[in-house]
Amino acid sequence: MEQGPFHAKLQELVALGDHKAFEVTAFEIGTRVLEEGIFPDDTFVGLLAIFQEEKFQHSDGSWKLVRVFEDNWEQLSEEQRRTLLPVLESNYESFSEWMACFIISGILGELYRNAPSFEVLQRLARCRKEVARSLVPHGLEHIVRDTPDTELATRASAELARMQTDHSPTVRNEVAESMARIIRAKRQL
Repeated sequence: MEQGPFHAKLQELVALGDHKAFEVTAFEIGTRVLEEGIFPDDTFVGLLAIFQEEKFQHSDGSWKLVRVFEDNWEQLSEEQRRTLLPVLESNYESFSEWMACFIISGILGELYRNAPSFEVLQRLARCRKEVARSLVPHGLEHIVRDTPDTELATRASAELARMQTDHSPTVRNEVAESMARIIRAKRQL
């Protein structure tokens, strides 16, 4: 895929190091998506390209551009969603800011909420970085609570239970909080 001028613009923003510019750019993307009614391919390709660049992954506010996919989910084509999934997985642990991992986990569990995204979450549950791993329960929780596929919900629940044995107290705490929210949600039904 050729990145094009939008990718070059994003690279300039990263080089400037102005995290507020990411917020402005996210707003501009959202406006363009709203006007066009679709997620433009040049924007999509540019975002995927910048996501894979280390300097962007370590930039303050990078999560604001990750959130663009969450905010404009309905306008992504099925092909774009299929293309996005492996990029989210392969770069998940690379982001310096925890919020990027939180948003990605949410996208996987709340928006995709299917077998392929569950499998991604299973793999991410074994990633090296503690903070990144501790945000995986958020995505699993959404699958348990939101998917119409009861078998998939059962598998996600079992993965949460498996994560209770993680060596990190931070991860175990996040698992416990997710499980508590699942129980509360079931009581409210």
